Amino acid sequence: MKKKARPKAEIKIFSSIEEENAQEYKRRKNMTPEQRLREFAVVQARRWGKDWTSKPIVKKVSYEKKFS
Repeated sequence: MKKKARPKAEIKIFSSIEEENAQEYKRRKNMTPEQRLREFAVVQARRWGKDWTSKPIVKKVSYEKKFS
């Protein structure tokens, strides 16, 4: 079985978080909705794997009561 060729990773070093945020905004602005969705799917698969479709999401809420 032949492996897919990965695009080469590009590493950039920014002097501030604001500069990085501006660059990321430009990058996403130039993407099509399909490209953004594909990128989200990759991140989603890395984080949750098969659990995303096989396990229900449990929603939890917690709060603290404030005593006066």
